[in-house]
Amino acid sequence: MTLKDIVWDYPRPLDDKLWRARRMAEYLPFVLDKLTRKDKEILLEHLDKIDLPEERKEFIRLVCSGK
Repeated sequence: MTLKDIVWDYPRPLDDKLWRARRMAEYLPFVLDKLTRKDKEILLEHLDKIDLPEERKEFIRLVCSGK
């Protein structure tokens, strides 16, 4: 099963970056090793707009920033 199979509900990912970030955040950490640098940048760019507990956002910041 690929990241596309897990995350996208459509034949092609939508161009809406917030939607993409929200979907990736929903499936972390299960898809972390499949995320590209660009995916991580999109996720970090839109993270504050996604309704998640602060602890989970902090985890996402840690794993996506490489720190």
